[in-house]
Amino acid sequence: MMKRTLLCLLPLLAAAGVLAQAPVFKWNKLPVRGLLMSVPARQDVPMFCDFVRNVLPKEGVNTLAVRIEYMYQFKSHPELAEKNALSESDIKQIVKACRDAGIRLIPTMNLMAHQSEQTEMGPLLKQYPQLDESPDYNPPVPWKNGGMFDFYSKSLCPRHPDLLKILFPLMDELVEVCEADALHVGLDEVWIIGYDKCPRCGGADRSEIFAEYVNALHAHLKQKGVEMWMWSDRLIDGKTTNLLAWQASMNDTHRAIDRIPKDIVITDWKYESAPPTPAYFALKGFNVLASACSRTDVALAQLDQVLAARKDGTRADFALPVASRMQGVLETMWINSREFIDAYHGKGQYRALAKDNADTFKALFKAVREADGKAASR
Repeated sequence: MMKRTLLCLLPLLAAAGVLAQAPVFKWNKLPVRGLLMSVPARQDVPMFCDFVRNVLPKEGVNTLAVRIEYMYQFKSHPELAEKNALSESDIKQIVKACRDAGIRLIPTMNLMAHQSEQTEMGPLLKQYPQLDESPDYNPPVPWKNGGMFDFYSKSLCPRHPDLLKILFPLMDELVEVCEADALHVGLDEVWIIGYDKCPRCGGADRSEIFAEYVNALHAHLKQKGVEMWMWSDRLIDGKTTNLLAWQASMNDTHRAIDRIPKDIVITDWKYESAPPTPAYFALKGFNVLASACSRTDVALAQLDQVLAARKDGTRADFALPVASRMQGVLETMWINSREFIDAYHGKGQYRALAKDNADTFKALFKAVREADGKAASR
């Protein structure tokens, strides 16, 4: 009887404006149209800001992730700032440029692996060597002498009692100075985890260690009202997929995917091919961004996957949550920002890699704009 009464009332409630109309799902309009850039050198900040204001909006970019890492003069830990690190004033120029362009700014930093480059230690392990997960393991040429899937770069010990005391103030500072509502915490290419000789991690389940650490970072950011972004590769089984150690995990961290919060945004980088991993994350309940680099064919194949999943999701209401989790793209580049900008404009000196990167960016965002021009169907 109650059900029949409610059904009779629905038209009246709708007419009275009590029931709001569900928003139309526009499969072809990507919520996130992102670009990842390196933080500029201090002398290049004006050029960088000009690029943000005058180029990125025309390309359709609405999100800019900037790899700041330790290229900032931290007040909480000034000893960690790289040489020629940007000042607060420098960062604020970038913040203003993004605001002027209507672009969301997301600072990024590596909070587990990538704490060394070749044999050179990064700032964190230079200043706090006790945070090294494997202090006795330091081959001169890591990816050769350390074994194909054993060593790529130094990692932090996620269970060291001093680690989060240092990281949390750094994270908070970057979020604050960038006036950001999200932080990309990295977490890619973690080849050293659960090291046998680590008194805290040795012998433990690596997926449990990884999930525990992800959850700690997430809980801190969530408490501050900040969204957490991270790379995808440690959450993919490299053996089953044959994606191996860079684009996926060969040390069993992939099982952490079922132990971490679903409101983390996954940036799914795939540079050599376009396996259907974005859909895997969407099915698992995560918002995901397909992330290409310098191969145009890969970037366009990823975009096709995202658009197809979003379009197919309009055929049935139960599929919409999965379709809507395919949030868009994050084009990435790992070169100097000046070189990327010069390659984009076709002036100055730049390598072939920079041209490939700039060309891929242009082609991808041209395709995104073309998709956006199509009539939405639902």
